[in-house]
Amino acid sequence: MFVRLGSRWKAARLLSIPDFRNLWISSSIWWQTRWMDELIVGWVVLELTDSAGMVALVSFCRMAPFMLFGPFFSTVVRYVSYRRLIVYAQFINCFVNGLFWILALLGHLAFLHVVLGSVLIGLGSAYDWSCRRALIPDLVGKDRTTDAMVLETVPQNISRLIGPLMSGVLLEFAGTKGGFLALFLLQIVQIVVIVRLSADTDRKGRKKGRLGPMKDLLLGFRYSRRHPRISGVLIITFIMNAFAFSYQVLLPVFVRDVLFLGPLELGILGAGTGIGSILGIALIDRLGQHYRDGLVFTISSLVNALATLVFAVSTSFPLSLIMLILVGVGQTGFGIMQSSIVLRTSSDAMRPRVMGLLVLAIGGGPPGRLLLGGMAAVAGAPLALTICGGIASLGVVGVLWKVGGLRKD
Repeated sequence: MFVRLGSRWKAARLLSIPDFRNLWISSSIWWQTRWMDELIVGWVVLELTDSAGMVALVSFCRMAPFMLFGPFFSTVVRYVSYRRLIVYAQFINCFVNGLFWILALLGHLAFLHVVLGSVLIGLGSAYDWSCRRALIPDLVGKDRTTDAMVLETVPQNISRLIGPLMSGVLLEFAGTKGGFLALFLLQIVQIVVIVRLSADTDRKGRKKGRLGPMKDLLLGFRYSRRHPRISGVLIITFIMNAFAFSYQVLLPVFVRDVLFLGPLELGILGAGTGIGSILGIALIDRLGQHYRDGLVFTISSLVNALATLVFAVSTSFPLSLIMLILVGVGQTGFGIMQSSIVLRTSSDAMRPRVMGLLVLAIGGGPPGRLLLGGMAAVAGAPLALTICGGIASLGVVGVLWKVGGLRKD
């Protein structure tokens, strides 16, 4: 397995491209802060409100801008470059986490502060993720986009292991103050790295046009309907974000109220996804050599959804950890193939429009998380997540059956 994986690392040659190397380093830090932030904020909100519904509400506030502003990505990047949008997003993240740290240090951090800060971070993130993906073909070429995505997956998945562990340790021994200070410092480092992208990245593929935001959006919809591979990815992305990935919101609730454990165990369970993600790199790389990318994408999504379903009914720490490891394996295949299929299938002119639709599909997360939080408040977290995991599993199977483009090259 490791011999086979090693043969793939011709992709590492891409790091000789200065702009891609800086983007890769920045994205590595970005993923680290994301996984840390998710657990730290979730635990803080649970401690402040003692409510699973409020934890889901904050997650909704973080993701809502994806749904509201993501679809207009193609219009925005005609006037503001990918690089500048990424830089602006990091300044927002740095400001919010620095403010959270000061408020926690003074003992004044309140639920309303977390809500408002989450909205601000969500505004930047709505374009941040898309810009990082859309910029890759410009830096490495379309023919090496999949290699670039595999290479980016390495720090992404390592951070899924280290991020939750660091969060658990920080919360256990340094409290909320230590958690937000770490996030603030990491954001500063990321800004230093990302501003090193050359000015050439501001000019690549940036052409002003006369189409308005709604016409841009409609053009993207029409284009995706003509390409079943793209439409299939968009539908599954919506299903997974609305239902399967919602487990992340309630992980602190499961740890405290179902498994009766603390912050350190929260970090270990969160790291389970990272362990699975690292294992998944080798597995998905091997499967990608023998099976169609659309099929690997769909099966990975199904593994993720089914593992989430079993996690929802588990009352055993070891079983929960195993299921989250499987979730990580599925997320690796989902993440690599999702962006690769969309970026390779789309024309250069349509890439920003399709990425805007992809952000809209990711925007299925906010209503899904709000639904999950409401159900958890009424019927309990295990039953709520069981229903969501079941819907995600059936939905992925249905798309694989109906959308033939995912079964073809």
